[in-house]
Amino acid sequence: MKFIFGFVLLFFLMISCASVHENVTTHVQSNEFFSATAIQLRGAFYSSPVVTHKGTVVIGNHKKKVYFFNSVGEKIQEFTTKGWVHATPSLISDSIVSIGSYDGNMYFFNELGTLLKQIKPGGSIFTNAVQLDSNRVMFGSNKKGVAFYNILDNSTTWFETKRLVHGSPMALDNKNVCIGGNDKRMYIFNDSCKLVSNYKAKGWIMHSKALQVEDSTIVFGSYDKNLHAINLLGKLEWKFKTNGKIHSSPKKVDDKIVFGSFDKHIYILKNNGELLHSIATKKRVVASPAITGDNYIVVGSYDKYLYILNTQGEIVYKYFVDGKVFSTPIILQNGTIVCATTNGKIYYLTPKVAYSEMHYSSAK
Repeated sequence: MKFIFGFVLLFFLMISCASVHENVTTHVQSNEFFSATAIQLRGAFYSSPVVTHKGTVVIGNHKKKVYFFNSVGEKIQEFTTKGWVHATPSLISDSIVSIGSYDGNMYFFNELGTLLKQIKPGGSIFTNAVQLDSNRVMFGSNKKGVAFYNILDNSTTWFETKRLVHGSPMALDNKNVCIGGNDKRMYIFNDSCKLVSNYKAKGWIMHSKALQVEDSTIVFGSYDKNLHAINLLGKLEWKFKTNGKIHSSPKKVDDKIVFGSFDKHIYILKNNGELLHSIATKKRVVASPAITGDNYIVVGSYDKYLYILNTQGEIVYKYFVDGKVFSTPIILQNGTIVCATTNGKIYYLTPKVAYSEMHYSSAK
């Protein structure tokens, strides 16, 4: 499905990125199990990286930058905004990257980091965007709530909420879309941007993107310390209690659900909410897990380690990344893990062996 910007893009394609480039310090190191490239930049990373179809890694940071790297960690481009970039980038169709900023703009780039378009719909943008169809995207704002933006006519339809929207939107299989907010509600909209239902938790729904585990069930975390499972009518099906706030987005691995909690644990549940495994770290787990092609779980902690787990809840390996991990890692096509930290580092970790051959006792 091709995202159509029309002739307006021809003008923006001629404009180079308005950025001041900074030097990148890169360290290459190796151990028994990984070849590692560590890129040191200025500014904390709370944005999570995404990878485009052509292998470009895109991420924003609190130094007001949006970075574009190739698959081996070489910088292609950087762009300077006028506000922190806390939001995670989104892929729109097969060649467009969108990302929001505290400066109130939603930016649209091509895969090489050339600015195509920017809009300022109202309020700072903390959330990623999700594509609804070939013309429309949806995202949250701290001012007006949930925005439905039509790229063809530059119009924005708003659904107003009582608090800022810092959740992450998720497109569901039935063409509905959902997003959580700081008014403690998970909202479900249809493909006409009309509210279908909502569910109220007892705490903020921050960042935690809903996971669709069955045709009619979505699961998400809340600052009320629970993982909630609701149906599309906004009715609670079950919830799982932890001892800490849940900022992490649950992910599916095999027929299981995995997520992290501020209580310093990573949890693996059955689809019905029954606990299978609880894995302790030394600090809170804010980040969401990433899942490798062979169903290993990769998730970072504030204890400055990146954990690699199997679905039996065993720590296969953990890698010291020298910074708190708020950002969710990604897995590139060749198996390389890309992980960003709050002290401005980005790691490219390429496995030398299969995860099944790694040993926890050898972890640094």
